[in-house]
Amino acid sequence: MISIRLLVIFLFTGFHASSSALSIEQYKNQYALLPCTGLEARIISFDKKISMRLSNSSKKERSKLKREYKALNTLYKQKNCHKKTPR
Repeated sequence: MISIRLLVIFLFTGFHASSSALSIEQYKNQYALLPCTGLEARIISFDKKISMRLSNSSKKERSKLKREYKALNTLYKQKNCHKKTPR
């Protein structure tokens, strides 16, 4: 009985750890409905916080942040958004 419980716990933690890491395509799907102004606001906010977030994060978190940032910029370019304010 204990071994079944341990197996369930290990499977749950393994699945949770693997499911929390999103790919660039998944981030693009997540932000696909945002208009250009929303993407621009998100990127500007990301730029302001990125140095603090990168300095206090683990290696996994850094790669996650970089994928999210790359997905935002890729979507911004794909939608042919024009910069209204300097970033």
